[in-house]
Amino acid sequence: MPGEVPEKARLQPVDESALHEKTLASLAPYRDQDGRIYTIWATLAHHEDALRRFLVFGNHVLGKNTLPLASRELMILRIAARAQAAYEWDQHVRIARRAGLTDDTILAAAAGDWDGLDELDRVLLAATDSLLDRQGVDDELWDRLTSHLGTEQVIDVLYTVGQYLTIATVINTLGVQVEGGLALDLPRPVDQKKDEAA
Repeated sequence: MPGEVPEKARLQPVDESALHEKTLASLAPYRDQDGRIYTIWATLAHHEDALRRFLVFGNHVLGKNTLPLASRELMILRIAARAQAAYEWDQHVRIARRAGLTDDTILAAAAGDWDGLDELDRVLLAATDSLLDRQGVDDELWDRLTSHLGTEQVIDVLYTVGQYLTIATVINTLGVQVEGGLALDLPRPVDQKKDEAA
């Protein structure tokens, strides 16, 4: 799944002095501890109208999602690891830690080592992989999902995977750079490790 990721940014973040007031208002919650707009959003601010609309959907997925917070973060980290989207990985490692996840759990989910996870998280990660690989789930996985989740939650599974695959694609294509060092090293894809061992 991972493609070529540029070593440097293809688009530089927009300076906030160049942004419209309504864009700045939309971005108010999307600032780091030093008050700077996060690089991903400052980069997407090259298309302000689309950014403002995208943030409405993103706010649902990140802030109003009906899935358990820790489970949602494991899904996002799996997407980031598979896509090798370092910026997404770094941001969500930090969120996952605040949600109480250990680095061992984060790395296990990212690597596909799900034996130590509860059944719900194993189902959600299996669905994440299926959606990434086939843009759908088979009947057996559908039955597993619906035995654990209500209809709104199942829809939020689809929205979460779609949103964060979109973000991973943006990060990798535009070369959005990590702000500082990685909070936790981004694991290499399992398939690459197998190929190199062969």
